[in-house]
Amino acid sequence: MHKLDKEEYPQEHYLPLENNPHYLGRVVINKLKKSFFVEVDIIHQESHKIFHHVDSIFDLDEEQDALFTAVQSLANFLQKKGAHKREPL
Repeated sequence: MHKLDKEEYPQEHYLPLENNPHYLGRVVINKLKKSFFVEVDIIHQESHKIFHHVDSIFDLDEEQDALFTAVQSLANFLQKKGAHKREPL
């Protein structure tokens, strides 16, 4: 991961999904006065419309922790989804 040094919020980060090239993972980091929160979604690659809302995570102390926590949440969701269904998403 790269160092996050933008001070503008919200910040959007896109993650390719190995099991389906038509979707992306999206992490949106927002800053409150003393903490960060993130929204984790799976979106359509072309239209960027939300396909599935994965998680909202609040009260994170650092921006880097917010990103790592969000990526882990997305990975956990995809792993759980893959364990129950043998087809992409």
